[in-house]
Amino acid sequence: MPDPHRIERELRDLLSRPYYSQLFYHRNQFRNPKDPPETPATLAARTAEWIMTNNPFEGPVTVEELSGGRLELYRSYDGISHRTALTLGRSWCERSVVESIWSATARWQGNAREQMFMDFLRSANFIHQSWNAMSDIACMQVPTGSLVVVRGRGTWRAMRSASLPPSIKTPGDVMDLHGSMPIAGTYQCVVPLYSDMWVRKIPKGTSSWPLAA
Repeated sequence: MPDPHRIERELRDLLSRPYYSQLFYHRNQFRNPKDPPETPATLAARTAEWIMTNNPFEGPVTVEELSGGRLELYRSYDGISHRTALTLGRSWCERSVVESIWSATARWQGNAREQMFMDFLRSANFIHQSWNAMSDIACMQVPTGSLVVVRGRGTWRAMRSASLPPSIKTPGDVMDLHGSMPIAGTYQCVVPLYSDMWVRKIPKGTSSWPLAA
């Protein structure tokens, strides 16, 4: 299990940098007036608590500040309701992961390839069926600058928290009910702070799907 105190401390230190003050201002501007303002300390604590409660990672977990000229993260979503996956959420994967999975589906074409990509993505990221119908892909395109993430390899144990069937409790359930191998998955990022203006849907039927052009 990762050390929640280390995660909280390292998140708080990075999020306290002046660069992120504008993102906190934006978040607080649109918060529920009944809620207290978000700060680096409160967001770091809530993120560390969420990670310990939901157990999304296996193996070493790092707190990192990603940067680069083309920084993109992706997530699947369905937008059905707040009970399932919406466009904005904590869990994302890097462009390199999406590229790798998309390349693995090259033998298929058209709609069959799109569906196989979604199946592979569900398997590789241990996305429980009750969490996400995975009808679409969203991309977070971060403008020039940096982004704080908690990064680690996904684990099938995260699916134990699912309250709806199929009920996955053992490694055998992972293979029989989810179609995955109960081994460490691809790298995932929990992103505590970003702008909703950075996120957009990747339209199906375009030549670039599931990647941003």
